[in-house]
Amino acid sequence: MRNGICQLALCASMAMGQASMAQMKIGDNARTLNPDAILEMESGNKGLILPRVSLRSTSVSDPLRTFTVGMMVYNTSTANNVSPGIYVSDGVRWIKASENATIPDSASGQNVFWSLRGNASVTASHFLGSINAAPVIIKTGNAERLRVSENGWVGVGTASPRAALHLKGQLVIDSIGVGNAATDKWLVANPADGRVKLLSNAPFMTGTQSILLTVGANGQILFQTPAAITDPNRIFLYRNGVMISFSVNNGNSIISEIPCMAGDQVRIIQLL
Repeated sequence: MRNGICQLALCASMAMGQASMAQMKIGDNARTLNPDAILEMESGNKGLILPRVSLRSTSVSDPLRTFTVGMMVYNTSTANNVSPGIYVSDGVRWIKASENATIPDSASGQNVFWSLRGNASVTASHFLGSINAAPVIIKTGNAERLRVSENGWVGVGTASPRAALHLKGQLVIDSIGVGNAATDKWLVANPADGRVKLLSNAPFMTGTQSILLTVGANGQILFQTPAAITDPNRIFLYRNGVMISFSVNNGNSIISEIPCMAGDQVRIIQLL
């Protein structure tokens, strides 16, 4: 009798040991288990209800006693920086896992994200950028379009900006104001590296002649110059404030590459 009792106790102990290492499945297809899952649930019409708790903050474990890595709950409260949704603990804080993907901020320890539909409650302490020595890159169509380098230089169309603003491509300025010939200066570009510099307009205005006229008929392309043409590079043709190209017709006239329309303002500046 005693031997029978010992054998029964031994079998029960072995069965409990096997059960502690077994996998478990709840729901449909109970005999089909994922070999990597210790617990699997399957259902076509039922869900899983997580423990519902009222969190106070992402930095406080309460109402749980402590933070445990991998702990998951559904928060029901709206307080401080928590709102209803699923939260997971990384061991030192709660991280919201529902609605929008959030990333723990290494500087503040809070969960932050930038929404594609805009962000509310943005303050002066929020920013887009890096906190390490890395550039910020903006792409469209998976191609880089704009870069802010580690030292704060901005490159548009270039990944290697060489100045505070480095533009590779054409520049269009709308709604430009009318200048003052007596006080304004000229912007010139170095043809070697493209750097823009400021020059006094005095040397250019001395010996300069200008004609301002209004086009009377559509399609006009021929215009008289203020003086005889000695150097085409010293003539500048503007249509409604925008400089356009031209070709020399004869010693006293030029041909606009763009036909002008009735009412256009045409100015010809010639440096003598």
